[in-house]
Amino acid sequence: MNTDLEELLRQGINRLTADAQVAPGLADRARRHVARRRTALAFTAGGAAAAASVATALTMLLGSAASVSPAAVHLLSKIATVAERQPGAHVRNSPFWYIKSWVSYSVCGDSGDNNKCYLEKPHKRQIWQSVYNQCRVGLLRENGRDIRLDSSVGPDLRCPYRGGVNDPTYRFLQSLPTDPHRLLDLIAREMNGQQPVPEEEFTTIGDMLHESIAPPRVSGALYRAAALIPGVTVVRHATDAIGRPGIAVAMTSVGIRQEWIFDRHTLLYLGERDIKVADGSVFGLTAVLQRAFVNHRGQIPR
Repeated sequence: MNTDLEELLRQGINRLTADAQVAPGLADRARRHVARRRTALAFTAGGAAAAASVATALTMLLGSAASVSPAAVHLLSKIATVAERQPGAHVRNSPFWYIKSWVSYSVCGDSGDNNKCYLEKPHKRQIWQSVYNQCRVGLLRENGRDIRLDSSVGPDLRCPYRGGVNDPTYRFLQSLPTDPHRLLDLIAREMNGQQPVPEEEFTTIGDMLHESIAPPRVSGALYRAAALIPGVTVVRHATDAIGRPGIAVAMTSVGIRQEWIFDRHTLLYLGERDIKVADGSVFGLTAVLQRAFVNHRGQIPR
């Protein structure tokens, strides 16, 4: 890679991460997930311009679109089959879904140097959200704080609101087609579009898989849809936020490799990892420990 492109990548990554300590761009996947669902992932104008410049440079360098990896297709097919065989649940409208994770985020600029980032220690994160209506107040419990997750329903949306691909409820996920081609077409039509199409498709599917609960057939369809995205690769060795080893499928965008990690033997989902490709440093880590339905926000399942 030539020096000018390396410098452009470095500037793009720095500008994307320097503007928010709570959700530093591509580095902070789990916290960005909530931010995306509530504020549509608000990039600064400078960060968006940097991302566009880097994407253009990479396109010029790499030429035509990446091909579909046979290894990724094979692995995602096996993962999808496992997901489809998981037990389903009959869910009423009153519950909330509950997800407990351990997470570690990249924090940037807290010492006055916006270009300096470090990975904080892993900590527990718990989230409660309505299974059918984003207008119902949810709850995020993290770092000793309880944070209300208020819906940002705009004037064109009416309650109850079951969400969309960027802010799904369980009822929305239930409604998705299970044909992977139709599902990917739907995602492409509705996604926010902050990245080039393949990377944004991968990001959107990852958000729906990570901090939500989808019916087994829909989970399988999401993995099969991911297998259709050019540029998805396999990472043979990856570790989640609590040290569980696994195998991952990944997509690289703007110098950051986003990885979905799975248990090597059971192929069940473990968590996510973000790697800065230039130096191999970790930008973010998550590990999902529990998913359940509960009767009210704040309730801890057995």
